[in-house]
Formats: sequence, structure tokens, C-alpha cells
Amino acid sequence: MSSYNGQLYCDSSGTPVYPQVHGYTRHGVQVQIPRISPDFIYQSNASEVKGNQQVYASQSEFQSDSGLPQFPHQVNADVLPFTQVQTTTNGYLQPTSPVPLTHLPVPSFDSQIVLLALAEEYFTAAFGQSSGTEVHEREQDITLYYKLIATGLGCLDAVLRQGRLSPDLEARTRLRYASVLFQETENYMEAEEALSQGILLCDRHRFQDLKYNMQHLLIHVMFATNPRASVKFLDGVIKDVEAYRHVAWVYAFRFLRATLSLNIASAQETVVAINQFRVITNLADHNGDKMISAAASIFEAMTCLRRSSSTENIEQAQRTLAAARSSQLDPAFHRVPQLASMMHFMDISCSLQQIDPTQAKLKLETMHSMLDAMTYSNNWTSDGIVRVPLGDHTVRSLPESSQTPSGILQIDSAGAICVSLSWLPKDEIYALGYLFSGAVVFHRNAMDGQKSEQYLNEAKRLIGIMPYLKTGLLTMLEPRYLWRRTLLCQVQIHLIFALCARTSWSAAKEELSLLKANAADLPEPQLAPISIFIHYLDALIHQATGDLDSALAIFQSSIFALPTSSSNATTSLPLQPHRDLALLAALNTLLIIRSPTHAKHSLFPTLLSQLEPLALANPSKNIHAAYYLLRATSPTSTTSDPAPGIVKTKQYLQSALKAAKHTANNQLMCITLNFMSSKFFKGVVGEQAEKSARASLQLAKKGRESLWIGVANGVLAETLEKQGKGEEADAVRREGWDVAGRLPVAMQREVDGLPEEDEEAETIRVA
Repeated sequence: MSSYNGQLYCDSSGTPVYPQVHGYTRHGVQVQIPRISPDFIYQSNASEVKGNQQVYASQSEFQSDSGLPQFPHQVNADVLPFTQVQTTTNGYLQPTSPVPLTHLPVPSFDSQIVLLALAEEYFTAAFGQSSGTEVHEREQDITLYYKLIATGLGCLDAVLRQGRLSPDLEARTRLRYASVLFQETENYMEAEEALSQGILLCDRHRFQDLKYNMQHLLIHVMFATNPRASVKFLDGVIKDVEAYRHVAWVYAFRFLRATLSLNIASAQETVVAINQFRVITNLADHNGDKMISAAASIFEAMTCLRRSSSTENIEQAQRTLAAARSSQLDPAFHRVPQLASMMHFMDISCSLQQIDPTQAKLKLETMHSMLDAMTYSNNWTSDGIVRVPLGDHTVRSLPESSQTPSGILQIDSAGAICVSLSWLPKDEIYALGYLFSGAVVFHRNAMDGQKSEQYLNEAKRLIGIMPYLKTGLLTMLEPRYLWRRTLLCQVQIHLIFALCARTSWSAAKEELSLLKANAADLPEPQLAPISIFIHYLDALIHQATGDLDSALAIFQSSIFALPTSSSNATTSLPLQPHRDLALLAALNTLLIIRSPTHAKHSLFPTLLSQLEPLALANPSKNIHAAYYLLRATSPTSTTSDPAPGIVKTKQYLQSALKAAKHTANNQLMCITLNFMSSKFFKGVVGEQAEKSARASLQLAKKGRESLWIGVANGVLAETLEKQGKGEEADAVRREGWDVAGRLPVAMQREVDGLPEEDEEAETIRVA
């Protein structure tokens, strides 16, 4: 930079001085921070001086051609040195025929205050110049954004270098300078140096509140370069704060310790995070901070569910949520709607992981009542900040400087001092609520008028109309942008499964194409778990539409490779959804190659033996039901189990039917009953055979599954013929043929009269 975007500076002799520069990079953008001389500052666009009259200008008059805002305050024309300027082709202002400045008097205003105000003007202009989406789409906006940030940092740097501020103002300026450096640049050493000097300054003048805020930020800065060192430093800070008995800050630093442990993402650190939440809960109960206790309990439940879906972790999460629910009668609980919604989300998650649809439905109704009651609450925050109020005893223990808090400690709408945490704003919470609603009623989607799809489509609509934050740090807008894209992808995944469950394959294929487009530009950490679902859904649609070769190629790819044993399943496939999809891929592979005439049928016994311990060790009863159904219909023995006889087959079918009923899985019950009718009542004359066939058809119609309606019609038609009901049998068979005509072309074949092995394969296809 050879000029400073419309503002010129002069030394004490009146000679114009251009800023020195030093640079930084962020997201690959090289930006120069001006080194500004604070001796004199004047407006280069002051067009006229009128004696002793004060000059005023509108906001637009203080905007240079380059788009950079200038200081919009009134100035005294008598003491305002200026020079004539012209705009160059590159948009910068350059002096022409300057008026001699050495005779002009020294300005009467404080240049440091002006520079501080200018810094905030530039930061405000940068944060508000564009939404997250627009910034990412236009490279010139990114460059302008970082130029504005660099200019603001240059103003703060000039103030700090001059060193004539009051201690309190200097400490706040250092905190602001380091905060922007950390959030918007990669100059971590400079940020750490500014904070270290600020902490020493706070120690000398006993600014405890500012000191703790600086230490909080310093830990974040250190974590970016050396996570282990930052955690060790944080442990020391916690000991010091506990020694001073500043309980509110103990909460703040222990919440930070748990957050950093979860970011490290190791099993040991997850245990540390859970222990931190428990310490906070105990301390909050002791000091009467009910809301802090509730928040810590909810976060502990979330961590337990994140840790694994084992029964032990789910039960522990339910116990901590029960403790949090005891705070619902506290009036302060209704001032924090984010905590209430988070508690309901975690409670529903427990029932979903336990696959308990009855309990999940009851909890969903409670969640809907809560969200409806809080729709127009004034306690929602647009920035997603959760302000958890402190009790009176804790407030009295705060240092004197914290009685008018800012930063980590804030004041809520009721005037109470709170610990501020960051989560989701209102619109994203409601979108998440629709996603949970769709997941809870998923198993009854076809029977309840596609209510699950309605919830999921509403979630899609809400995400689509969400206004992206129009102000804020670019580094904060980017994660929010990615989170919303990830949330949209999760909604689409659930919607595709719902469409597949009712055999709407064309709509599922169309939605899958949209999912691929939305996930295409996600970074690897967000894309990896979504791509697993994309691959599985792609193979599933291929299989359902008759393209078995393409489906088998995907199911047998390395992404769905089974672990060698159940003991190392967690190591090789750390995510539970990935383990579940790998098992489902193996089940579908077995169904494709089960026919002795298939080219890869020789792999059937080995794959079935490998699948058995993994399927039975899985916590999902749906996986158990699918495995038992496959074993009941399998004519091939495994190394541990010979080909099942009649007794063994009945046991497998009973186990499959029991598990399917427990999870209210209509599809698996339909498949099981169809096979039982075909296997045990074929050629049998009697009332029981007819009842079994009619029950199978009724379940298939409830699920609105064309394939299984056709299969059940064929089974019932054959049973009716044996009963001497020829006319009814013909009508049922014609209905089955009509339904079969709506199936994909590759699957349009007559079910009735198929060879036995093919009929069984048709009957047990896992969707």
C-alpha cells in the first residue's frame, strides 16, 4: 500500500507520511496491516473550510471511492489541515498541489480516541458488508473484507504503540486487538504477546474481570498451535481461580476445559469432559446455581450419547437429564429456551437410540408443546448465545470489576449476571426440531399420511429461507454456513430413507441427486459421514430398481468393509452409523448372491459367518431382526451353524418377529409374515393359513409398499385357491399384477409361480 485509502498523515513538520505496512495471511489471502502514525489525522475529502464554522458531513460524504469508511464525526475547520486530492485509476486518493501545512496549528482532538473509533468503524464495515454466502461467492469481497480488518488492526496497533492510554482503556484495547487478530488472522504469536502484556497490566491494576477474559482468549490462541500446552495452562488457571473462590469463573473455565477435551477427540479426553461436567454440577448444586447445574447435566448427557450408543451410556444420559428436569420449575429456566430445547433433543435422542418408538412419541409431543409455547419468547438470541443465569450467592462472590460484566460474563434480559455459552440461534433450533420430529414418526410415515416426510420437508424449507447472518466475523459465518449445509444434508438423508421405505424410487433418486449437489462443496470432516450414506442410498436404489450388478459393486466396496471381529469394530469403524450401514450392506449383499446360480454365490458362507457375531453384538434390534430373517431363509450353513431345520427356522422367525414388533418396524413384520405364510402354510387348507396371508397383505398395504403388496397378493391368492375360493383368488391375483405393473421395469415379473429359491429371495429383500 502506497496510500491509505483516502486518508493522509503528516508528521510534526507538516510533511505527508504514508503508512508502513506489515502483513498476515488468512485463508490464503495476503493482507497488509498499515502502520499508522497518529500525529495528525485529517479528512482528505473535506471540500471547504469556512472560517471558524464547524463542518458537518453526511455518512455518504465520508465514504471514499475505494469503499472504505472514514471518520464520521464533526471536526473544527480552523484546526483541520487538509490538502487537495484526486482519485487515481486504482481507486486510491493521491495528493495534488498540496497546501503548505507547516504553519497550521496542532489539532485539538485526541488522536488515540479517533484511532480507536476508526478501528471500530472499519470492523463494523467489514462485519456488515455481506452475508456469509455472498462473501464466499465473490473473491473481491473477501479481499475488501480483509483490507477493512487490516485497517482496523492498524489503528489499534498505532494506539498500543504510542502507549499513552489509561490502564483500563489499554487493557480493553489489547483484548480487542488480540481478539480480532486471533479470529481473523493467523498471527497467533502476536495475539499471544498482546494478551500476555495485557494480563500483566491487569495484575498490576487488579482488573480481575479483564484478566480472566484475556486468559480465556489466550487459551484459545494457544490451543490453535499447541492443544496439550493450552490444556495444561488451563488446568493451572482453574486452580488459581478456585483459590480466589471466584465461582462464576470456575464455571466458565471448566466449561472451556470440557469443550477443549471434546475437540481433542480421544477416548481419554471424553472421560475428562464428562468429569468436568460432573464437577460443575456438584459445585453448582452446592452454591444454588440451578441453571448452571442443569446446563452441565444436559452437556454431560450430550457427551454420553456422543461417546457411544451402548446401553450404559444411554442410561447415564437419561439419569443426567432427569437431574436437569428438576430445574424446570425454576422461573429462570424459561429465560433460557435454548437449554430447554437442548434437553428435549437429548431426551428424544435416548429413545431413538434405544429404538423405543412409544416413548419417543410421548417425548416428541412434550417437545412440541415447549417449542410452541416459546415461539414468541423475547429470550431467544439471534447470535446463538446461551446466557445461563447465576445465583445470588455466586454473584456476591464475584470480584468488584465483574459487577458490570462483559465478555464471558454477561447480563441477560432480566438483568441477571450470566455465564455466556455458544450454541444455536432460534431458527436453527426449530429446523433441528423438525428433523427430530421426522425421525420419531419415521416408522409410521406411510400409515400416517407421510407425516415424517412433511416434517422433513418443513425442515428443508426452513433451512432454505434462513437469512444468513448479515453481520459478524467471516470466520464465524463460515462455520455457521457449513453447519447449515450439513443440517440440510442430514434432513435429505432422512427424507430419502422415508421415500425408499414406501418404494417411491423415482422421488428418492431425485432427492439423492440434490443431496449429492449440496454435499459436493463440504470440507472433508463434514463430508466423510455424509458420503457413507450417499454411497449406501445409491446402492439401495440400484438394488430396488433391478440394477443388481451396480448395487453389488457398491455394497462390496472398501467403504463398507466389515471389521474382522466385533472386538475391533469400534476401532476400524468408529462411527456407529458407519457400522450399521456396513452391516446393512453385508445383508443386502447376501440377499443378492444367495441364489446358487449367482456368480459370487461361493462368498455366501464366508460372509454370513463374518456377519453373525457383528450383527448380534450390534445394539440395534432392527439389525437383529434382519439377521434372524436372513438366517431363517438361508439354505446354506455357516461354520458355527448348519443349515437350519424346521425347528431352527421357526426359532429364527420368532426372534425376527419379536424384534420387529419391539421397534414397530412394519416392513420387517410384513416380510416375516409373508415368508411364514409361504414356508409353513403353502398347500395347507385351514383358517390359520388364510389369516396369516391376509395379515401379510394388510401390513403391506399399510406400508404402501408396491413390491410387498404384490408378493402378499400372490401368497394370499394361492392360499384362497387351496380353500376353494377361486373367484376371490383371481381377483386378488389381478390386484397383485396391477401393483406389479407399477414396479420398476427390471422388477416387473410375476411373483406367483416363481422357483422356490427366487420366491424366497423376493420375499426377504431388505430395504
